[in-house]
Amino acid sequence: MKILKINNEQFKADKIIKNQTDILGQNLNGNEVFAFRGISDFAGFTVIKEDGEGCDFDTLEPTIADLQTQIFKLTTQLINGGAL
Repeated sequence: MKILKINNEQFKADKIIKNQTDILGQNLNGNEVFAFRGISDFAGFTVIKEDGEGCDFDTLEPTIADLQTQIFKLTTQLINGGAL
């Protein structure tokens, strides 16, 4: 379990995912338990473990569709003689 701290408030989740503009909290089943969207400044957000030790944000795992798209692009590039 991780804790997101912002403005003296705490939000708990099993995963706390940060991308370019959002922070999402998810439980073990991948269900969203909280979300902060459209963030332009992440300075006030910190993530800690339940024991108070600092930790990193999680990253969003790519979907099967994302991976298929990457494979298609790389295959097309190779077929056309391009280097990776």
